[in-house]
Amino acid sequence: MKSSLIINTKPPHSSQATKEAQDATLAFAAFGIKLGVLFLDDGVFQLKKNQNTSLGQKHTAAVFESFPLYDITDVFVCSDDLSQRGMSEHDLVIESKLIARDQLPSLLQQFDNLLTF
Repeated sequence: MKSSLIINTKPPHSSQATKEAQDATLAFAAFGIKLGVLFLDDGVFQLKKNQNTSLGQKHTAAVFESFPLYDITDVFVCSDDLSQRGMSEHDLVIESKLIARDQLPSLLQQFDNLLTF
């Protein structure tokens, strides 16, 4: 069976990218596809606790917190991007595996398909 890595690079609420990535992640998981989720660059802000949203925007935390229900356990966050943005793993809404930027090529090679949002 093919595997896919969903790569999140955009901050939450700046576009439809976060919702589209979440929808794709849940769809892949529902079909039992081997799946990983990676947060890079400003995408690390998607996992930040206590986000402030504008009127009419929904918090994204509930979807991320549901990942274990869908057996989505391979959630990776670039540790370099976290520290550059003044964050640590304690600021994240879900448990994640921290990965250094220089380890990303090795991670990407583990998946057949890469989808970037």
